[in-house]
Amino acid sequence: MKRILPFLFLFAVIIPETTTAQSSASTLDVVSWNIEWFGDVNNGPSNNDLQEANAKTIMRYLDADLYGLVEVVDSMRIRRLVDSLGNTEFGFAISPFCSGNTTGTGNSWLTGQKLAFIYRKSIFSNVSLRGLLRASLSGIANVNWASGRFPYMLSATVTINNVSKNINFIVIHGKAGSTIPDYDKRRGGAQELKDSLDVYYPSALNMIIGDYNDALNQTISSGAGPETSYQPIVVDSTDADHYKSITLPLAVAGQTSMLNFPNVVDNHIISNELEPYYVPGSAQIRTDVINVVPDYVTTQNTSDHYPVFSQYNLSGLITAVPDIPAQELGVVAFPNPFSGTINMKAAKTLSSVQLNLLNMQGQIISSNHYGLINAGSIIQLHNLPLSKGIYFLQLQTKQFRTVIKLTHL
Repeated sequence: MKRILPFLFLFAVIIPETTTAQSSASTLDVVSWNIEWFGDVNNGPSNNDLQEANAKTIMRYLDADLYGLVEVVDSMRIRRLVDSLGNTEFGFAISPFCSGNTTGTGNSWLTGQKLAFIYRKSIFSNVSLRGLLRASLSGIANVNWASGRFPYMLSATVTINNVSKNINFIVIHGKAGSTIPDYDKRRGGAQELKDSLDVYYPSALNMIIGDYNDALNQTISSGAGPETSYQPIVVDSTDADHYKSITLPLAVAGQTSMLNFPNVVDNHIISNELEPYYVPGSAQIRTDVINVVPDYVTTQNTSDHYPVFSQYNLSGLITAVPDIPAQELGVVAFPNPFSGTINMKAAKTLSSVQLNLLNMQGQIISSNHYGLINAGSIIQLHNLPLSKGIYFLQLQTKQFRTVIKLTHL
């Protein structure tokens, strides 16, 4: 399991505010990090040796179980980084493809921005890796994913405290740029990734992490409309394959995941099957890395992105209520779209019901508790201060939970 390092304890004593959502031996701790042209001699931080040393220091500080990295150039430096963490405790994998290279060999691969995983071998087993969408029938996935920078997936059995879960970790590096063509490529890539996961991994525990090159609450692209280019994944919150954007609230709060860019473009999204194990509120941008690399921001000597963190309790002690379709629970909301009142009808008798209405940012607009809802009865929500847009009606009993997507006109 995880080693507790002495200097980490010292920081926890001196600077208590940095201990929030730190790594724990009882949780799965995940970090994504754009490590900015790591080891490249022409781009990124000018001192590659210092960048490598700082990355080692930061990873020891974060003490995560899995790192999803993007913009890895020098694979030997990654090997040395893993050696410094302890190669008996950590393993790693680097994508055998990148922009402009599909073979994993040659100069274009050696100098290209690659994707990588570093994972804790004591809790990860049955590890397998693959590039997603590389054999896409559409023929445009290669273009949408920056000419070959496809999503990279690590599948593994993760075991903590004798509880095991099979999880797919997907690291992505979306198409960069703020033009409308850049937006269209990212959106096309997001749609095809979502469609592929729905077909091949419809009930799996999926986690999509990395540098999305777009915010989730709105797009960075001018002239492309307000919606994020990842809208096909972000808005999908009703079917059996829906996803939860756990870093979206950070963007709404005005945070940034970059040193010189005012948006959260580094994100974590999880499938509904993984949601019961997510530690609520644990997603955060790790600006506290300046505690161990004080000039991280002022000299930009390591990366122009902050690491992003999220945490999971595999025992399901956090929110162990499974999600099921609304029809299976026997509830329907109408009319949809609606303009004033929301009606929810129950076909079955439900007890101990929590009924929440949430906006696109996950904020609770209305919350009501009912000890008993009899079969055939109708619950009404009215006089709600709503603007036009998408909302989610979340109903939860002690046994089940369901979410219904609604449109307010």
